[in-house]
Amino acid sequence: MRIACTPHCSHQRRLVAQRANQEGLGDPYFPQLGNGGYDALHYDLDLKVEPRQQHLEASATMKARALEPLAAFNLDFRNFDISKVVVNGEEAAFERKDGELTVTPLAPLPAGEEFQVTVDYAGNPKSYHSPHAPVPIGWNAIDDGSYVMSEPDGSSTWYPVNDHPRDKATYTFRVDVPNGYQAVCNGQLVETRPQGERTTYIWDAKDPMASYLSTVNIGKFAEHKDVGPNQVPIHNFYPERLAPLARIDFGRVPEMMQWLGERFGDYPFEAYGNVVVNASVGGAALETQTRPVYERGMVTGTRALEFVYAHELAHQWWGNSVSVADWKDIWLSEGFACYTENMWRHEHSGGIARLDKAMDRTYHSLPQRSAPVADPGQEDLFSGNVYQRGAVTLHALRKEIGDETFFRTLRTYAERFRGKNVTTDDFVATVNEVPGKDLTAFFDRWVRQPELPPFPQPA
Repeated sequence: MRIACTPHCSHQRRLVAQRANQEGLGDPYFPQLGNGGYDALHYDLDLKVEPRQQHLEASATMKARALEPLAAFNLDFRNFDISKVVVNGEEAAFERKDGELTVTPLAPLPAGEEFQVTVDYAGNPKSYHSPHAPVPIGWNAIDDGSYVMSEPDGSSTWYPVNDHPRDKATYTFRVDVPNGYQAVCNGQLVETRPQGERTTYIWDAKDPMASYLSTVNIGKFAEHKDVGPNQVPIHNFYPERLAPLARIDFGRVPEMMQWLGERFGDYPFEAYGNVVVNASVGGAALETQTRPVYERGMVTGTRALEFVYAHELAHQWWGNSVSVADWKDIWLSEGFACYTENMWRHEHSGGIARLDKAMDRTYHSLPQRSAPVADPGQEDLFSGNVYQRGAVTLHALRKEIGDETFFRTLRTYAERFRGKNVTTDDFVATVNEVPGKDLTAFFDRWVRQPELPPFPQPA
């Protein structure tokens, strides 16, 4: 997420299994988020949307694997009236309390077997004023449609889900809207199915995705297609009146993808694109996987906010492909994206000397003492310190180990943990391995201690 302001797979599955049949996955900041006992594999979301009435009729199916015998299991789900819950083709008992939907199938689910649960529901979507997010999240209604931004805990406001980044899944969206509207989601648009006065848009997101990165945007858009490196398709959607300006602003995205790919490794997903919604979102943008969402104010026709596009593109590597295992490690997402926006803004156009000056200014703007970046507290997930000190930490690391080793380390880290979840310890271990130098003390000073250390001398 960009705000306008100055583990291995086996490790991941073990964390899920340890908390079977409990509400929550034990995230230190969000103990109620997510649910144990199963591994979500795929979500099919069938949504019939009435934009003018802001009404939703939906059927959501989760395919999952039981990690141990389950007499019952939980989903995170708030809002809407539930008409029916079906498990493996048979109607199941259910109850909901405080956002936890407990499902009791007719027969216990054996460990190791796949199952599917379908929830039918309807109602008026409501945005969610999370105490942890700077803007309303979840499904947000606007005059001519709606948009979805869900970081960190808003996905459960619009579909039943294991709502924690530790349990990634693939997605298929089938969104039925009146003619004249479009539905824009994650992944690739694989079919547009007109029927009378309505059209169904079918999107397929084949790469595993954390739930907060899922999105559905309803509106009247102009489309623009482009091609990135390695023939990655780029599919953009802009409000019609902003399309000429947006095509200028986003015109260098293929070049941006190439430049970042040379430093981080190839772009990690099968598709990309951007969607600008006809709304004011408090200066926020979100890195929804393969298709970041921006507010209309981020289109100027001057490329003045191109660094924001670099920030959200960087998240496709840092945060989306390589995702946090717990929310306290958010600096591995936001600090990396913030550093990347500075790289594009300063180094791409002015070289390393210009970036050095910019990061020096940022360093001297930081407080001398603050909450540790690797554990900032749940109230400060999106604090400037997480972003800026996280970015300065990476620049200090780059100076410590040199450019060639720094980017080789990032490419190794991106490839090793592609599609997986990580902790700060995972990143530190990779950094120690690639240069062959123990930098544990460096990270203790920069991300685990409150005092701001001095910049290290260049290698």
